[in-house]
Amino acid sequence: MQSIGERLEEARKRKGVTIREAAEATKIRGDYLNSFENNNFQINVPDIYVRGFLRSYCNFLKVNSEKVITDYNAELLGEAKAAKREHREFFGRMELQHTPLVNEETKSAPKGTATIDDDKLRAEEEEDEKVSFLDKIDKEAAIKIGIVAVVAIMFLLVIVWLFRTLTSGGIDDGPQANTTGLVPTQQTASAPAETAPAAATETITLIATGDVRVSVTERNTGKVLLDYFPMVAGQREAIQKSGPVKIDYTAGENLQVEIKGTAYGTGKTGQNYSTIP
Repeated sequence: MQSIGERLEEARKRKGVTIREAAEATKIRGDYLNSFENNNFQINVPDIYVRGFLRSYCNFLKVNSEKVITDYNAELLGEAKAAKREHREFFGRMELQHTPLVNEETKSAPKGTATIDDDKLRAEEEEDEKVSFLDKIDKEAAIKIGIVAVVAIMFLLVIVWLFRTLTSGGIDDGPQANTTGLVPTQQTASAPAETAPAAATETITLIATGDVRVSVTERNTGKVLLDYFPMVAGQREAIQKSGPVKIDYTAGENLQVEIKGTAYGTGKTGQNYSTIP
């Protein structure tokens, strides 16, 4: 069975392009593509970027991206199981190291030599058992403390995520509301006093003022309208949406959103997101 890297390399050669040409077409660094074809996905970037790069590269090569992402997830799961097994074996070796050795049977002492004090020997054995027991308790306490710390961190992250979700706003249908921090970049003519009822779907336009990658997801259905799409300065991309959407971007300073003829800046820099109702 071919690995992910072998499938990507075969598809690229079948398409008749070099790594450099593929990198220019997909806006993905050539060394990342070369690592993918060598079945190496440890490229020192967050996992969400690895998935996005793989999906974009598969779409460029006309390869089934869903199958590749599924195989990538399976490979990550296998690595996690191997790490867990190695962790368990490591603690098993620690227990073996703390297991006291069986005392050899003492030989009868020859005449004229001092005999071993049984009470002293028993006291030493009890001391060794006590030290071993304390070491075991320390190890179990450390494991429990580690588990509690991980759970506490995860709980804190969930609270932060819920707080950001509840406090993050969006742009109202009217051009004056701007609760997500998007900043109008140009002003259009005033709308008439009475407007027609809003349609079931609405078109928004993404405008790139520099290099940026954008993902657009419907909040109500989870449907992905744009998946980690690369854009360059001057590029426009129209999106048909139904209901509120979340826009994730890698460089907020290089993105504008045009809504009903008005262009808005994100008001943010670097990797971030905005919500539009």
